Order: sequence, then C-alpha cells, then structure tokens
Amino acid sequence: MSRLSLHLLAVSAFVLVPSCSSTFTSKACKTDDDCGAGIVCVEGEAQAVCKNAADAPIRIGMSAPISGPSQDLRTEMRKGVLLAFNEQNALGGVRGRKLELEFRDDEYRPDEAEAAARDLLDVAEGTAPARCPTTTQSITAGSTPVASGSLIRGSNAVMGLLGSVGTPTMVRSAPIAVETQSLFFGAFTGASKVLRDGAAGACSKYIFNIRASYYQEARATVEYFLKLHVPDARHLVSFDQNDSFGQAGYDGLIAAYTGIKGSIDQPISADTPIKRLRYTRDDESSVPAQIAAASAYLGSLLATDATSPHVVGIFMTDTYGPATGFIQGIRDWQYANDAEQAQNHKATRLSIYFSNVSFVGPNTLAQRLHDAGNVQTPQGSKPYSDGVFVSQVVPNYQTDNSDAVHAYKHALDIAGLDPSFTSLEGYLAGRVFVAGLVQHQGPISPDALISTFEHLQPLNLGLGASSGFAPDNHNYSKSVFGTAIGADGSFTDRYFWSDGTTISLFE
Repeated sequence: MSRLSLHLLAVSAFVLVPSCSSTFTSKACKTDDDCGAGIVCVEGEAQAVCKNAADAPIRIGMSAPISGPSQDLRTEMRKGVLLAFNEQNALGGVRGRKLELEFRDDEYRPDEAEAAARDLLDVAEGTAPARCPTTTQSITAGSTPVASGSLIRGSNAVMGLLGSVGTPTMVRSAPIAVETQSLFFGAFTGASKVLRDGAAGACSKYIFNIRASYYQEARATVEYFLKLHVPDARHLVSFDQNDSFGQAGYDGLIAAYTGIKGSIDQPISADTPIKRLRYTRDDESSVPAQIAAASAYLGSLLATDATSPHVVGIFMTDTYGPATGFIQGIRDWQYANDAEQAQNHKATRLSIYFSNVSFVGPNTLAQRLHDAGNVQTPQGSKPYSDGVFVSQVVPNYQTDNSDAVHAYKHALDIAGLDPSFTSLEGYLAGRVFVAGLVQHQGPISPDALISTFEHLQPLNLGLGASSGFAPDNHNYSKSVFGTAIGADGSFTDRYFWSDGTTISLFE
C-alpha cells in the first residue's frame, strides 16, 4: 500500500495538560510570533493560545463515495487532494502543522453525505433561528430542509469540507457547512444551486469554488458544436442523469444556447425546449430506453428533411458507465444495416458529436470506449470514441507544460500512481487551499481564512489568466479545456474557452 493511500479517519483533540500547577493556563497569542520556535498560535474556544505545532494538526474533511458503479471518479478526486497535502507535509506542513484529511464514504447518497457533514463538523442542533436561508429551505424539488433552526459547529469540527463529490450530495452537505460557519471549498461539481446562485445569502462567504461551472462548460460546448456546424436547437440533444446533477447540466445547456442565440428556435416544448433524455442514477439498465428514444428522435429529423445531411450535438451530463453504453448504442443504431438505413441513409446523412461534462470521469470513459473496440460503417471500421469530446475544467496533463502540471506528475511519480483529469482537479483544489493556509497570518479558523482566500496571491496553476478569488468573486477558474478522446484512449486538445472570451480552436 502506498503512503498516499493512508489517511486518518479520526483524530483526537489535543489539549495541554498541566504538569506542575492546577492554575496553569496556556499563553494567549495573536500570531505565531507571540509563541516562539516550534510553537504556533491556535484558535481556542475562548481565545487563541500557543501550542506545539506537532500537537496542532490542521484537519480538513472530505465526503465522497469510494464504492459503487461510479467509484473511479470519486477515488481519483480524493487521490489528488492527498497528493497536494502530502506535498506540503513533506515541506514541513504549515508552520510545522501537518495537514490531515478526514474522509467519509457517502456512497454518492444524499442522506449519507448529510450524515458525513454532520459528523465531520461535529454538529449540534441549536435553539436560535437559522443563520442561512439554505438551512430551512428546500434546495431541490421534493427535498426537505436540512434543519428547522440553527446548527452549531462543535469543538471537534474539521476546518471545513474540501473536494466534496457530486451535486445531489452537495445540496445536503453544503447547507450544513455554511450554517455552522465552516468552509465549503473546491467541491467536485459545477452546479449553480447553493454554490454559485447566492441562495445561502450572507452565508455564501464560506463557499469557494475552484472549477468552472456547468453553465460555462455548456457555453463552451455549444460554441464548439456551432463551429462543427450544428445548425439549431432542434439538432441539440441532452442526455443527463435524472437528479440535481442532470438538472444542473440541462439548465446550463438552455442558458448557454439562449445566451448565444437569444432564444430557443423551434422548442420541443415549453418545459423542455431542447430534446432531453434522462437515465436513472447508478442504473445502467435504464440507458437502453434512452437509446431507443434518441434513435427515434434522430430518425424523425432525417424523415422530416429527407435529403439534407444533419449534424447533431449531444450534450451529456453523466458518468462514465451510462455514457459508454449510450454512445455505443447510438453508434450501433446509426450504422445498423436495417430497413431504416435503406430508407433514410442514417449512416451517411447523420454526423453525431457527443460531448460529456468533466464530471463524467474522462479517463475511465476513454478506457471503456477503447475496450469497446470499433463499429462497422460504410466508410470502414471506426472506433466508438470517434466524435466523443469532454469539456475539461483542468488542463490536459498529457500536453500541458505548466509548472503545476509538472508538480502534479512529480507527486504521482513519488507515490507510484497514474494521472487522471479528476485527480488533477483534486490536486489543484488542494494546492489552492494549501496556498491560503500558507499565506494566512494569525490563528487559522474558517472566518479568518475568508479574507486570506479573497486576497490570495496569483498561483499560476494553468487555469487561465483570469483565475483567482476576490472579495466579490469566490469562483477561482472560469476556463474550459475541450478535448477529444482518441482510439487509443488518449486526449487531444480541441479548444480553449474562458468566460468573456471567444473560443480558441486547436488545429
């Protein structure tokens, strides 16, 4: 077992025990300079006090699934965070204080994610009214609020939650973090709800996002589809997970297309203006029905205009298992030698492009498509990966030469691990968090760190020139790196997009 895989599930609180006098008290302080060599100023219940650095680890919590049908992308996120922490610990930690990641397996289940947040933040029910709107309001349709009143952060709470994985889990854990005045940092989701829509009111100050949003991924994807000659909204299709994750992606697609074109031309319906196909989370058996529905829709496009070619872009808010099955199913239908082929010539008149959001688990998707092999077409054999893209929110580690990517690969080499886009995202989120801790002066607490993160010095992580936080901006990166999946499972750069700029295509 590599040392990277080791983590502490529980850490006991350290106290200074008087050895000579029952009236002994720890020295009060304002900064580490008040304490002396090897001693740090640590936030206490009543006031900051001096402690041995070795007895004051900085504890950060993380909740994610490490089992189930989509476990690869979650274990990769955790791996990346640990790479960043181990890297800093090898340098002596933060002024001698070690970074410790306390991990909970939430199985990608909202109720388990909520329980994990309560446990990690040592939450107690309060009697006062809630501080944050998201505490007592339902976040998604059919859900219950996380509490009816205030929640109190306990004395054994971690500093905050870092790298929480998934949208349906986030909408249960983020409200608990902000209500307890704890940091919710670098979540592995581009959803708007809670994280970017200001729904938490003044409590939003505890939320810091590293990655681009799903809206920004959708905007970049739609702009790229238009470059590939997708003509209108009728030739767009959404394949998405039937929960808050899928809804976030679909909402992003609608907003992106409307933002570019001004309106949806020829909407499918008032409620679903762009054709939508939804599968059940963690249930690949629900995908074939969506393949059939998509095939029928694409066939209707061909039948309506029986002579012209059709270019279709499919925006996929999914994970790697359903994504692989859907792509294979559509390609098999497109090239099947059947009566519909003879009538509508779907093999030659349809050009279909698939673009997955970054959460899909790009590396596992690429491997599965590679393993699936080829489909026979009138032009010969083609790999199932042909025409499949991923809108990444981190640079392509296979081609990028930034210092951050070099450091990431070096950390992987030390640990004997393989790279992935998801672990790179976890690593960069960890790097930003660590940079805030290192830059911070004085006792470290969630409230004290807010201003430090808002004034964080540039880190040059390869996330675009506009990356960084500010007092009025808690969204670090607004960049999307479009990649195509090759037949061998590699990734080729196709475009770069950043909010407020024109999409740049690679040759």
